[in-house]
Amino acid sequence: MTYRPHTPGSPIYDQLVREHGDVLAEARRLAEITHQQADRLLSWDAPGLIREYADQL
Repeated sequence: MTYRPHTPGSPIYDQLVREHGDVLAEARRLAEITHQQADRLLSWDAPGLIREYADQL
């Protein structure tokens, strides 16, 4: 998935982004990272990765 950063247009949204950062973009970025980690860890192609990840915790 590819997400576009916020594009200007709504004054209220622009003000919120200035005050708090682009929360939606950050949530999308973290969701993509989580999706990639889950995909890698739940892959049947590499069963040792789950054990490897558990050792890092």
